[in-house]
Amino acid sequence: MKKDQVLKSVVLLQAVCMIILAAVVITRVLSPGDHAPLPSDESDDVNQDPPSVMDHVAATVGEEQIASSELADQLQSQYGDTVLHTLMVRAAIRQEAKTYDLKVSNSELENEIQSMMAGYESEDQYYESMKEQLGLTPEAIKTDTEYRLLLEKIATRTIAVSDEEIEAFLEENKDQFAPHTQYRLSWIVTENKKDAQDLLDRLSDGEDFALMAKTYSIDTDTSDSGGDLGLIDEDDPFMDSGVLDEAAKLEVGEITGPIAVEKGQAVIQLTEKHTTEQLDEQTQRDNARRQLELSKADPLDQVEDELLVKYNAKIMP
Repeated sequence: MKKDQVLKSVVLLQAVCMIILAAVVITRVLSPGDHAPLPSDESDDVNQDPPSVMDHVAATVGEEQIASSELADQLQSQYGDTVLHTLMVRAAIRQEAKTYDLKVSNSELENEIQSMMAGYESEDQYYESMKEQLGLTPEAIKTDTEYRLLLEKIATRTIAVSDEEIEAFLEENKDQFAPHTQYRLSWIVTENKKDAQDLLDRLSDGEDFALMAKTYSIDTDTSDSGGDLGLIDEDDPFMDSGVLDEAAKLEVGEITGPIAVEKGQAVIQLTEKHTTEQLDEQTQRDNARRQLELSKADPLDQVEDELLVKYNAKIMP
């Protein structure tokens, strides 16, 4: 999994946790005292009484109503531990940051978010992509990013990095700081060239690519997702070179094929293209220093555990 995909997964998990927590808290406040268990003779879902007038209705299915309290109980049961752990860690981060007067400035936060947008055509496109792919709002991204930066500051508070180390790091990792391009591709893989050409003709006539992939692609790893391959580096060693060569010739939205691949013949569509710019020297040095500091520090999940111990975190019965 690429670095940006790992980050997005972490952001998604924590954002979902906070959304779930908010739903539970709001429901508990608005619907007090209506959580007593059903009598044993009414335990069957089909025979449940409708929510009381003091409870709120979260949804209806035919003649049945699903109470907000039922939703809250289910969310608490499934996600409560994860949500609570996230909140406890954030509370410990806030206290540690206050102890050592550690802060994330607006410029640091903005620069980090801007770096996460690298390769996207615009800020709007980045947020639209995060919303579409992960269901994240700008507020959720900002909150998670701020806590992550604070945790990094805590982890690296006593770490020193020399100028010589930075120079050596930059020399050894030139490719990391060079401009590069990523493609977001979808494909349909067929057993032979004739089948691929037939699909290409149908796509040219207006057929939906994702539907064709779900229906005809023999690549079971991607067919259910409409053939989506995700973001791929222009020099990804694990992707068929022919696919990358053809992707470089496409404009976003264009389709081409057939292309010989390991599993057969492929038709590909370019859905996104992101090209990062060359970082200025100071930004390169700042990024190098940060990576070196983090490499010397304890893993961030270990730092979280240590903070919980330090601030005597307890789950109340």
